[in-house]
Amino acid sequence: MKPTTYLLFALSFLLALDVAAPAHAYLDPGTGAMFLQIILGGVAGAVVVCRLYWQRFKALFGRSGALKGPAED
Repeated sequence: MKPTTYLLFALSFLLALDVAAPAHAYLDPGTGAMFLQIILGGVAGAVVVCRLYWQRFKALFGRSGALKGPAED
């Protein structure tokens, strides 16, 4: 693409941002609580996944029977 095409695209994008009207949006406290819950749930899920894979990683370099369950002994 030609440099003038990039310039035209950039100017069009900036013009579109300038034409947009203010939203006058309202965020109530429940919205903040929802975002906090999403973040904390994501962190908790990541901790669980890390613990699962950490156990498998340790078993890979540990004793040979570390992944065996009670029924396999």
